[in-house]
Amino acid sequence: MKVLLKAYIIALIFCGCFTPIYGQSLDSLLLLVVENNPELKALNSEYEAELQRVDQVSVLPNPTVGVGIPILQPETRLGPQLMMVSASQMFPWFGTLDAKGDVVISMSKAKFERISALKLELFYQVKSAYYNLNFLRIKSNLLDKKIALFESLENISLVNVESGQSTTADVFRIQLVIRELQKQLAIIYNQELSFELEINQVLNRDLTKPILTPIEIEQKTLIGFDTSFYRIKITEHHPLIATLDMQIEASENRQTVNNKLNNPTIGLGLDYSWVGERTDANPINNGRDILVPKVMITIPLYRKDYKAKNQEEIFQQEALNYQKEALIDKTIRFLFQYKLDYDNAIIEIDFQKEQIVTTNQTIEILLTNYSSTGNGFDDLLQLENQLLYYEIGLLKGQLDKNIAIAKIDRLTDF
Repeated sequence: MKVLLKAYIIALIFCGCFTPIYGQSLDSLLLLVVENNPELKALNSEYEAELQRVDQVSVLPNPTVGVGIPILQPETRLGPQLMMVSASQMFPWFGTLDAKGDVVISMSKAKFERISALKLELFYQVKSAYYNLNFLRIKSNLLDKKIALFESLENISLVNVESGQSTTADVFRIQLVIRELQKQLAIIYNQELSFELEINQVLNRDLTKPILTPIEIEQKTLIGFDTSFYRIKITEHHPLIATLDMQIEASENRQTVNNKLNNPTIGLGLDYSWVGERTDANPINNGRDILVPKVMITIPLYRKDYKAKNQEEIFQQEALNYQKEALIDKTIRFLFQYKLDYDNAIIEIDFQKEQIVTTNQTIEILLTNYSSTGNGFDDLLQLENQLLYYEIGLLKGQLDKNIAIAKIDRLTDF
């Protein structure tokens, strides 16, 4: 009996201890996100494509060249016109081309900020899946040890049955608990596969590739939480806010372009006529060609469309500013909520630790009594189940704390 009791106590102690074994680094997975994720690559290609539009919009319109050969040759004093050539080049108002380029640059900046925003979202997705995967594996390890512990308790019950100190009902009840834990293990295995699939999908690699995790939950800590600092940082630098800022800037640049287009467009041209010599007379400069320089101007007389375009951009900027204000307030509210989640997780962790210590002490007392007298089995089994509940609760609190930090990083780590 003493040997079985010692084996049970050793199993109990072993169940409460974890040996730190480090797995695949989370930072290395985040690096793979940047290198491999197809969504990020697609946005980056869109950004590069947007930059190519700068040269497309900031160049002069193509010159116009025309050649004409009259079927019925018109006669001039110096001879018949045999062929006419004309060329012209239009020049938009000063600064128009630069303003068009500024619009494209602003839109490309908005695209670049979208890349940063997506990166934050993907990082959070990987962190969340990684922490949940780590939690499930540690929970699985805990259940394995609990099964071994209950098997030791089952042996003690069998000895007590042989000595007449307890009934086989005690053995059956322990076996029911063991089967329940084995069922949970099977479910956890499938849940682990789900989180591995999620991580591998974000990393754009073989979905069946295993993800290594530590056997202990890394105890992350939130260092400092200055609301005023975060509000300023989010307002000035968060990628989603910066995207709206760039869209506002692009709208302002479109207004500038519109105002430039509301000015005259100047054109320079040259007409050349090839004149043949007269044969019926010989005037001075007989057969001299005709060269006519030209200056052209387009006058924007109809300004209704320009005014409407300006008003459209004003409303667009107003809408974007309202969106920006709403997004800042929403982000700060989420930030407060995530901080509360973090604080609640700390409370939960401290509570579960205290409960585990007290429950372990109580179990040792009940176990000694059950081993010697066969009494107190119901209380012992109930406390063992309660201890498992507290231990899983501790792991869940540690998971919730890390998830809360990951959510805060999603809003502030840029």
